[in-house]
Amino acid sequence: MTRLTTTVLAAVLGCSGVLAVGSAAGASAPIGCQYKVLWPTAGVYENPNPNSVVVKTKHAGDIVGASTCEGAAYNEYGYVLVATDAAADGRGWMRVEAVVQI
Repeated sequence: MTRLTTTVLAAVLGCSGVLAVGSAAGASAPIGCQYKVLWPTAGVYENPNPNSVVVKTKHAGDIVGASTCEGAAYNEYGYVLVATDAAADGRGWMRVEAVVQI
């Protein structure tokens, strides 16, 4: 989680106001990245942007993830990639603060 947080923070600091997407720590892990939702409710966004459409809502204790570890940043907001059939491209984004990597 430290590498993911560092990657997201670096993107936030380096790209103020600009979307930055890239691989995060553990991208070569064979099982991908899995996260546990911490917030009582957390949105899954279509795009890593606070103004994006929320395509699904997850709840505390839910397990989410994707086959690859990717992070993104938009202004001060950090996001992690999660797989979802609710998104047009099968790729949803959740706020990094709402989840913990397991």
